[in-house]
Amino acid sequence: MARVCNIVLVCEGRRDSAFARRFLNKSGNHNIVEPIKPGGSGHDWVKTQFVLEVAYLRRFSEGRGVLGLLDEDGQGASVWEREIEEVLRSRELDSLSARDGRCLLLPTRNLETWLYWLKSHQNGTPVSIDEITDFKRQPPTGIARIAYQDCRLAGEHLHTLDHTQLPEGCPPMLRRGLAQLRDFVNAVRR
Repeated sequence: MARVCNIVLVCEGRRDSAFARRFLNKSGNHNIVEPIKPGGSGHDWVKTQFVLEVAYLRRFSEGRGVLGLLDEDGQGASVWEREIEEVLRSRELDSLSARDGRCLLLPTRNLETWLYWLKSHQNGTPVSIDEITDFKRQPPTGIARIAYQDCRLAGEHLHTLDHTQLPEGCPPMLRRGLAQLRDFVNAVRR
């Protein structure tokens, strides 16, 4: 019998949660916990809560991990990574490392970039998706607006893809994100 891994999922909203949960559920036997997000900026809350959850990992690391999902919002993924790394360092915590169960996914520009690419790929009608356009406001030409159910289906479809041989046109941060997710899932299984 496979052992249960405990994962804390820290997301900005319902879509992010549905996407990540479905990927994780397809990846194995996980107990997924999500801290309750109060009102206000989901972005700031994710950064703060992610650091708090990494601090908790210090006491219970084996078979546990923290997965954060945070839109890059056109700021540059390295900006958010640096900001989180600085806070972790200031609290004398371990740095970001999917291979050690501390994973922060940063969809560029936002999660919708990934969702629309996955949806079009799954439907067999791949479209060109850039990481600059804000697809929250307007879907790519030829693709219906994302519904909540599409988020779960996208997470499931992502799980079926081979991160070492992703199809042509896959957004670079999605390529990176899938590799991180594979490393993360392997880390929490230990």
